[in-house]
Amino acid sequence: MAGVDKFGAAFAVGFMVLMLAFMGGLTPGNPDSIMSPPPQRDLMEEQTQAMLTPPPIIPSQPESSSSSVVEENLTGVLRYTISGGLVENISPGGEENSIKIDLDTRLDGQFTIYITPNVIESFSDGSYFVLVDGEENHEFIQSQNKLTIDFLAGAEEIMIFGEQSDMYSMDHEAAADKAAADKAAADKAAADKAAADKAAVDKAAADKAAADKAAADKAAVDKAAADKAAADKAAADKAAADKAAADKAAADKAAADKAAADKAAADKAAADKAAADKAAAAAAKAPMSAEVVPVAGSATPGCEPECYDPSTVTISAGGTVTFVNSDTAPHTVTSGTATDGPDGVWDSSLIMIDMSYSVTLDDSGSYPYFCMVHPWMQGTIIVE
Repeated sequence: MAGVDKFGAAFAVGFMVLMLAFMGGLTPGNPDSIMSPPPQRDLMEEQTQAMLTPPPIIPSQPESSSSSVVEENLTGVLRYTISGGLVENISPGGEENSIKIDLDTRLDGQFTIYITPNVIESFSDGSYFVLVDGEENHEFIQSQNKLTIDFLAGAEEIMIFGEQSDMYSMDHEAAADKAAADKAAADKAAADKAAADKAAVDKAAADKAAADKAAADKAAVDKAAADKAAADKAAADKAAADKAAADKAAADKAAADKAAADKAAADKAAADKAAADKAAAAAAKAPMSAEVVPVAGSATPGCEPECYDPSTVTISAGGTVTFVNSDTAPHTVTSGTATDGPDGVWDSSLIMIDMSYSVTLDDSGSYPYFCMVHPWMQGTIIVE
């Protein structure tokens, strides 16, 4: 709306200048006026200059109050600029000698306005009193009749007061107190509404909680009834199963007695065979300890697959394998493979030259191992 009003005012001024220039060209005593109209370019320059030239800064004149502006809409009367938002309307304030600027702002910004004495009469010292959303603003910049006022995003109203205002003829402190009181009243009204809204929300939540509890209670009763019916059926099924089981147990006992006799005979035969097998196994049992050394020069590739001597060793469960580093480079002995990495059964860390490491294995199985420094060195321990 402000942009349209400014354009209309500028257009009217330009049009008036054009008409005056034209009429001047027709003045009697200027015989060349009809034949020599002013150049079109000069007229356009005059219009453009009229549109771009700001209104003159007029010092305050107390005597001019008799010609004060009474229009309800001052948007097209006062010149202004704004950044960070829009001016919705400029109108006389609710107090004498004041104006109200309605804003629609989305960002922090700045509002600049040129005050004329026929709209607002300044205080005796040439100053004005400014409120932004009801809060006194001491930070605005005044240069004669030009006021530059900063505002925050969301600001909705700027009030400017001059001398003889019914409300602001009092000192600034009293005006600020009243503005604070008005804001407190507005804040209280907003708080009361928020409290009422919260009470309504709380009641709705309580009603929903009660309904949810009733539904949960009914669901619990229904589940208890279903559980009892299932339990009764299970009891009947169990009684039938118990009888069938008793009948089967009698038959099974008779069969078991016969099987026991047969088993006793078989057990005796098995015991005799186990004793014979044990004696044979004792004669061929694997040793409880073994020693492994790295092949000389195994720190460089080429010793594969016999980089340990022996590369495969067999011990009995509970036996111990000792690795003695008789090579010229440190090695590790780590369970796992170079492809899949350590498996966590054991890890010797570095075995320095002429040092040793021992591992005891209680569970039978096959245990691959390798050197983490020289991964081509691989071996296997078999536990029987």
